[in-house]
Amino acid sequence: MGGHGYGGQGDVCSGFHSGHFVHMRGLPFRATEGDIAKFFSPLNPLRVHIDVAPNGKSTGEADVEFRSHEDTVAAMSKDKNHMQHRYIELFLNSTASGAAEMSRGGGGYYDNLGGGGGLRSGGLRASY
Repeated sequence: MGGHGYGGQGDVCSGFHSGHFVHMRGLPFRATEGDIAKFFSPLNPLRVHIDVAPNGKSTGEADVEFRSHEDTVAAMSKDKNHMQHRYIELFLNSTASGAAEMSRGGGGYYDNLGGGGGLRSGGLRASY
């Protein structure tokens, strides 16, 4: 997506650097990074990672990184808005102190998952 900084598969290894992101659930299975960027307009995501199942198909979930905690909180105003024919659920995963707070176990959404693939296996979930 030239120049926008939206990530693809390469971002799975590098993860999210700002520590400010929103998890999306309920996406249309054909949603693109561009569709997600438009959904959050006028905010500008730093990176978008659309989750893909082992069979190569979209799971209907994505993680969207923002520059600051304030932008991430503003993005939450889009919770339950529609993309195409589906309403989208958003989950905040950001703190005012960002990545430093999450590395101490204050990671929000992923602390409650207990498993999964993609970025969830990258150290953002809690130990049980």
